[in-house]
Amino acid sequence: MRAGIVRSAVAETRAPTKRITVSTIRRIVIASLAAASALALTACDSEQIGSAVVIDGDRFTVDDLQNQVERAQRLEGFDVEAAGGMPAFQRTVLTRHIQHEIFLRLAEDEDIQVSEADIDDAIEGISAQAPGGDLDAALAQAGYTEDAFRAGVADQLIAQAFAEENGADNAALTETLVDLGNELGVEVNPRYGTWGDDLAVSADTGSISEPAS
Repeated sequence: MRAGIVRSAVAETRAPTKRITVSTIRRIVIASLAAASALALTACDSEQIGSAVVIDGDRFTVDDLQNQVERAQRLEGFDVEAAGGMPAFQRTVLTRHIQHEIFLRLAEDEDIQVSEADIDDAIEGISAQAPGGDLDAALAQAGYTEDAFRAGVADQLIAQAFAEENGADNAALTETLVDLGNELGVEVNPRYGTWGDDLAVSADTGSISEPAS
């Protein structure tokens, strides 16, 4: 009788056994995947989400990049495949954008002034050297919109002014631009590649989901 009472008491104090159902397992898996996704996003700079590149905290978004690519594609005579394919051309557009931002910072630091009139004069000189004085075909083939070309000309004028004022050769200019890029904290979205000391976006990528090609 006493043994029966003891067994009964043990049975009453023992915690009930929980059944692990299929729905419970499903909830655990979903929660784990959500946690993994959150961890992956946390590992990325929050500013970089939705950005093609972040420069000094300023976002050049994926939409911005796509808009510039689409404008180039509308140029008569432009062939994206001849330009190396879409991923390569996206890197080209990003490279031009990043370089321009670095040159603008160089101009600011060195108090170099380049006016729209200066750019117009430079373009006039370049056009005079083009066959028939028409640059449009060559620019379209390279995927240069008018805005992109004017930005590139401005960059060259800034480079020339910097070289004249500082007696800098190409190596010194490149070193200065690389240092400025580091100061600006250029962060390219890994899906497009990486920014390097060659002042260009390369196809190397740390993305495991959409590697650059």
